Amino acid sequence: MGEWIITSSILIVFIILIRGLCKDKIGLRARYALWLVVAVRLLVPFSFAESSLSVLNFLETGGSGQAQELERKELIFPVPVVPETGKVVTENGSGGVSAGNTGQGEPFGSTAEVRPFAWKKVLGGIWLTGAVLLAGTVLLLNGDYRRRIYCSRRKCRLSLKSRLPVYLSPVVETPCMYGLISPAIYLTPGIEKNEKKLKYVLCHENTHYRNHDNLWALVRAVCLCIHWYNPLVWAAAAISRQDCELACDEEALKLLGEEERISYGRTLLDFSIQGDTIFHGLQLTTAVAGGKRQLKERLMMIVGQPRRQTGALVLAMGLTLAVSAAAFTGKVNGQESENGSREADIQNLSADAEGSSNPVREDRVESTSIVSLDLKDGRDYTLKLGGEAAAEDGKYRVSRLELNWIHDRVEENVQTIELENVGVLCTRPAGEGGEGWYSGKQESLYAKPLYAGGGGFSGNGELSRLQEISGIFAEDLNFDGYKDFYLQGISQGANIPCYCYLWNPGEKRFEPGYMIPNLRVNPEEELLESATEDGNNVLSVKYYRFDDQNSLHMLRYTEENRSQDALFPSLDLTYCETAYGLPAVDEWDYGTVYGGALTERFVYWAKQALTELYEITGTKLDTLCFSMTSFGDVSFGQTPADVVGSRIFFDRVYGERAGFESCIEHVGLATERTVWFSPVTQWRVPENLDKMTDSEVVRWYFERLPLTEGEIPESIEPWTDGYMIRAESGNYYKIFLQPVTRELNQVYGPYGTRPNN
Repeated sequence: MGEWIITSSILIVFIILIRGLCKDKIGLRARYALWLVVAVRLLVPFSFAESSLSVLNFLETGGSGQAQELERKELIFPVPVVPETGKVVTENGSGGVSAGNTGQGEPFGSTAEVRPFAWKKVLGGIWLTGAVLLAGTVLLLNGDYRRRIYCSRRKCRLSLKSRLPVYLSPVVETPCMYGLISPAIYLTPGIEKNEKKLKYVLCHENTHYRNHDNLWALVRAVCLCIHWYNPLVWAAAAISRQDCELACDEEALKLLGEEERISYGRTLLDFSIQGDTIFHGLQLTTAVAGGKRQLKERLMMIVGQPRRQTGALVLAMGLTLAVSAAAFTGKVNGQESENGSREADIQNLSADAEGSSNPVREDRVESTSIVSLDLKDGRDYTLKLGGEAAAEDGKYRVSRLELNWIHDRVEENVQTIELENVGVLCTRPAGEGGEGWYSGKQESLYAKPLYAGGGGFSGNGELSRLQEISGIFAEDLNFDGYKDFYLQGISQGANIPCYCYLWNPGEKRFEPGYMIPNLRVNPEEELLESATEDGNNVLSVKYYRFDDQNSLHMLRYTEENRSQDALFPSLDLTYCETAYGLPAVDEWDYGTVYGGALTERFVYWAKQALTELYEITGTKLDTLCFSMTSFGDVSFGQTPADVVGSRIFFDRVYGERAGFESCIEHVGLATERTVWFSPVTQWRVPENLDKMTDSEVVRWYFERLPLTEGEIPESIEPWTDGYMIRAESGNYYKIFLQPVTRELNQVYGPYGTRPNN
């Protein structure tokens, strides 16, 4: 938003200068048209492209070395340096190179750490409050004005022609046009008796109508509501209103004729009002006359009859186009010329290399990547990622990652960051021989295989040292106001691993977090998004957020399945962490059947349960909320409040079969005929339900349940409020029907022996 404020403010200043430069030398309609450029800039919050003409290129402030704050995510590619020279080489802001001795500086904890104040949120709240208040003022002001003139107006029958209906109203201070959808001209009482003045008024206001000036009044009000804090916008609105009236006067005089100039000017004097207050600027009206300050310029134009110059018009258009190019485009990143300084760098590096006992080998190039960080303590920091690019495969192999403090053109090491112990979210299970996480048969549960570049997992499930990356990015990953960072790994497929490291303000150090595939940071909603594809036409996005302990929680899962036979072409599941449910935190759990990430199992068994719901009822649901317990009980509700409040219409317990705690599997179902909060309709029922006994209905459901697939009922007998079924396999099942609708309600089983309760 800062760029928007800067460019729009500068544009307003230049348009005012152009207006003054060509004041009486161009037509007044052309002068009024200059404000169209300003209106577009005030309503469009983004730049259309990068340009060397952008004013933002000339406003960038300098800094010491890498001390400049990166306002957006930036990938820094490797820059050649000399290895093993005993010096630290950094790239400064002008493209040059500086060198200094490494060593331990003063303790990093010596500076008191103050948790940053969320200025962006506070300022955003202040802006939104002001915009809403001013918009409310505009609505109330114009609503009250409309009510008063509508209640007091009376139709005025005239002999003169008018494109708009004409009314008399004692409410209006001066004749005006008012209304957006059904505009009309409103006159002060008594003017209808003076035909000459009436002719001028009608001509003036009908000219406003032809030029759609009532709509431009609305545009000005919208710009003021959005940019209420900017005095330049208020000035621009006032000047553009004046130019609107001047342009209207000029066009009206062309219609009336030159001989009417003096009489027309006297009419303006007769209808002048004492002042032009802020409330007049917020009224969506076009008046014959305004305040006395503005009236002077209009009368000078009427009396003076200034000459227009074609050259001035061409100059004004050229200047406006140039200023527009500067205001509507963004700065060019890295536009500085590096030719001269880079040649000097190469010479310096070569000189250092000659004195080194370990010259650069021909089969590799030592390089480094640098990114600036703001850790909210007034110091300048950089992350330096060092390594080598091997000539054989061209991959960048990491050898070190340092957090350095920059001061007096010297780097002092604060922390050497170990590139390991990053938790991985998306996995596929290890092979039967324990050969590693990427070997062996891939289970359908893990639809999104990822590779950890040159690292990966060893046989015991521990993450080995990361070596191969393609870039480093500085982002606030846990939205606590401090910059964190992640390393982008190298992958053979579409799913690129991103290794996250979080800043701990208490310990004043970076700590390893998680590997998140295809990471995208959404600062507006404070979410981390991970979009992946499984190679089988399934595209998915997981939405995450860190908690206060920096554990990563999954909040939502969406999926698009492009397979022709997909049961759910789209899926949108919101996970709710209830008091009785499991947190959606991806941690390694090798005590389960499958192992791997917990949320992967949440999603897999939720999809399995929805598939079974469709097979049982014929109802297909793809946008739901759910939770899961340690017994593998996946429960569904329509909203998060439903899940938290136990308004569950379908739950499916998988227990040990899904790698959770041991328990009897269970199906619970409530349709829209039994509870008001259920979206499920039981479409699949026996054709002759009314003629069947309850025992026959139970048998009909039993033979079609996914839970009892392959089982053949041997006996069915009443049991408490339901029925006990013994299958030919020797297993027992309990089934309950809804008392009134005789729809399936609950199923438990299989039991190895006959249950007692």
